[in-house]
Amino acid sequence: MNKKYFLMIAVIVAVAAGLAVTVFAQGPGWGHGRHGGWMLHGMSKQLGLTDAQQAQIKTIVQAEHAKIQPLMQQLRQNRQAQEASLTENFDETKAQAFAASQSQIMSGLMVERLRTKSQIYAVLTPEQRQKALELKQQRQQRRQQWMQKHQQQPTPPTSQ
Repeated sequence: MNKKYFLMIAVIVAVAAGLAVTVFAQGPGWGHGRHGGWMLHGMSKQLGLTDAQQAQIKTIVQAEHAKIQPLMQQLRQNRQAQEASLTENFDETKAQAFAASQSQIMSGLMVERLRTKSQIYAVLTPEQRQKALELKQQRQQRRQQWMQKHQQQPTPPTSQ
């Protein structure tokens, strides 16, 4: 379970870092070992990372995980508490408190991710930074094309 959350955090960190490829597997539910190693290998291959750079990035991401994991746990606990207290009567005061709590935690997560972005960026050479930027732009173009393609497709009618 901890490995899955580590991966999710690593992905978020890498994306926030603006790198074109992620350090570990994307999304919740992906296993650490097999997918994480593959993604680090892909990043290494595409950016030409040295063994030393790979080790540095791995250390950075592991340190980030130690900082982010408690925040992710807080998010989960808050969400679970909110869902457990859900009733047919809407309580705006409770909803506002929940939203404020979640946004404060998410703000902390973003600060940690940006810190990690800076640390990972510092490991890369100027050429690798440029290549990462190019790969990021390519990925954004593919994502936009995919979104346009899927937005143009009509939704199938639902049968009742």
